Amino acid sequence: MFLRLILLCSTLILLAFPAPALAQSNPTPAPCRLPVNGIIVESVTYTLISDCTQTDSLEIKTAQTPSVTLTINGGGHTIFGGTGRSGSGLNFLVVDDDGENTVQNVDNTPSPNVKVIIKNVTFDGNNALFFRPFIRQSNGQDKRAGIGSGILTEGTLEMENVTFTRSNGISLTVKGTASLTNVLFENNLVKSSAISESVKGGLHVTSTGRVTVNNAVFRDNQRSVVVVEKGGRLKTTGCLSFVRSFTHNVHHSGLWGGLGTWSDSSTGPCSGSIGNGGQAVVPHSLTTLDCGLPADGTIGEDAVYTLTQDCVCVNTVTLATGVKVTINANDHRIVGCEGGSSFRIGGFAEFTINRARISGIRMKIYGGAMTLADSELTDASSTPILNYGYFHADNTIFERNRRSTSSKHGSVYYATNLFNAGRALFRDNIFRDNTGGPAELTAVGPGTSIILCGDNVRDDPPPEEGANTPTPVWLPLFMTRDGGALLGCESPDSEANHPVPQPGGGGGCRPEQSNLPPNKNLGAIGYACHVKKSPASIEIWEISPDNQGSFALSVSQSEIEAKAEGPVACSRTGRAAVRVGLTDAVRQQIMRNRNYRDPSLRGGRDILISLGPTSEGKVHHYVIDTVLDGDVLGTVDTFSNSPPCPYSGPAPIYAAKPTPTPAQIYAPPVIAQPPQADGSIVHVVREGDTVWTIGVAYGVHPHALIALNELPERGSYIIPGQELLIRPAE
Repeated sequence: MFLRLILLCSTLILLAFPAPALAQSNPTPAPCRLPVNGIIVESVTYTLISDCTQTDSLEIKTAQTPSVTLTINGGGHTIFGGTGRSGSGLNFLVVDDDGENTVQNVDNTPSPNVKVIIKNVTFDGNNALFFRPFIRQSNGQDKRAGIGSGILTEGTLEMENVTFTRSNGISLTVKGTASLTNVLFENNLVKSSAISESVKGGLHVTSTGRVTVNNAVFRDNQRSVVVVEKGGRLKTTGCLSFVRSFTHNVHHSGLWGGLGTWSDSSTGPCSGSIGNGGQAVVPHSLTTLDCGLPADGTIGEDAVYTLTQDCVCVNTVTLATGVKVTINANDHRIVGCEGGSSFRIGGFAEFTINRARISGIRMKIYGGAMTLADSELTDASSTPILNYGYFHADNTIFERNRRSTSSKHGSVYYATNLFNAGRALFRDNIFRDNTGGPAELTAVGPGTSIILCGDNVRDDPPPEEGANTPTPVWLPLFMTRDGGALLGCESPDSEANHPVPQPGGGGGCRPEQSNLPPNKNLGAIGYACHVKKSPASIEIWEISPDNQGSFALSVSQSEIEAKAEGPVACSRTGRAAVRVGLTDAVRQQIMRNRNYRDPSLRGGRDILISLGPTSEGKVHHYVIDTVLDGDVLGTVDTFSNSPPCPYSGPAPIYAAKPTPTPAQIYAPPVIAQPPQADGSIVHVVREGDTVWTIGVAYGVHPHALIALNELPERGSYIIPGQELLIRPAE
């Protein structure tokens, strides 16, 4: 009995004082001496003795471990990334995350006391796509959270002699302070581009990141190589090499105000060893066709190719960031391969093709500039020109091309402001038998522009004799959506040489004297351009027969809003006009455009800009939706020997000439001539005089002069030397 009481008391004592919890410890290392995954909870140094393969991430959670130092001495070895759940995951190392309630991490506290030191190692992502952690859903299911990183760190990071290769996603994200010395980023891919707040880079500096890079090579990396978020700071010192980057080297505030700062104090390209046993300079060659053009691959240096024979089966050729490449084709063919081919032009690269017959190849311009001159671009099965940069087509035939699957793409050309650009100039081109799309040329987004110079004509072939062809659908030459059309020819955005615009470059609407010869048909007799101010306004300039430019009129959005249906402003020569609503002739044509909707159906109204006539008696009209910097709904040409002004309606409103005005004078002012002996006044017409300017000089209404002198076409045409009766004899 006594023994039973002792046993019972012993049991009660054990229940009252439970056993202490087991202490947390770091995960057990693999044979290579690095854990394959797990949570680091105390300071530790791992020294590798062989290559390693991770099955998932190593993590440091600062809520559990407020102060820890992790050191990895790679010994020259490689750590291969694991695949994790569902074939992908956060590879290598994570120090906290964005504070999302994820399976891996629920902590959102800063990590100032966490330090990571990594030396002499290669991180090989195996081309497996990095994802961010899995989010635990309310239904108990897990969901991936988007693009991830090979390594993500808060706190302090020190790296030396480290290589990142074959990353599919962000190689390194820095949310704290990092010092990177002698690093190599090679053959990595980030499926993220554009210049925006959401863009991701191979080396990604967050808004709280402060990164110094001393001696670095970035080689053969695709899309966004380095990105600095707004608020983040990147400093580069020592040697620095960007080799065959695409699309841009560094996304920073010099490219777009929504990004962070990059301070570059580097001394020049690297040489010798770099990273974990790599070389800063390695041999690079391209497989070339018999014609001399590369068959595939990335052109990383300036080059000029002069063809002596046709090129057949050009696959995908990429121009690296900043290179200049010219192809002088000498009327030879450049033909794509079956299944799709393209030229890809990286940021700030310049690509020129002269006298080529191009077939089955797409041009994709990712922030660079391309000029296509005296050539043919035919038989592309999908929109052949995708422009996210700057494009110039001169005296080229676009024939038998089809739009891509997107309803926004034109049959020949599509642009958007992916890289804060998307601008094009088309001068004296022919469009023939292109199909699909809302127009042959389309542009989407603020800042995009389609500039038409000279004669851009549609020359569809006539139907074969006896063929039963349906009634053709009228298709506008170009169409813009979501605003951003710049209309006209000789503006700073449309220089003949089409240089690559640099960040922060200027714009404006002041015309330069045209370089066209005197007998060249200018197409439109002037141009209209948007002025970047609020409220929106538009300026119209005229080009005289001797190619001099003069200011015509300026119209603000407030003037448009204050005007009911009818004319808003006319130039003094009558050759430029802005009105609310459409003339009957324009309305009859624009209604045939399947993309045009009546204002009553879209809750807006039409604004009509008219320029002309040309020497051929053609007046160009641009129909804009609601606001001056809004969508261009279409273009219409009418044929008339009369300019669009004056209207036979309310007296036009003349806009005041803006100041200052550096524009050239279109014609000298009219000088009133004195009365003759009988009291009559006769004016001898001089070059540049118009009925309107003559009427102003003598204080006589122009309509009275037209009636008194029985002038045809409402006084639109008067001849130098012609005598006009201003006042009859007394």
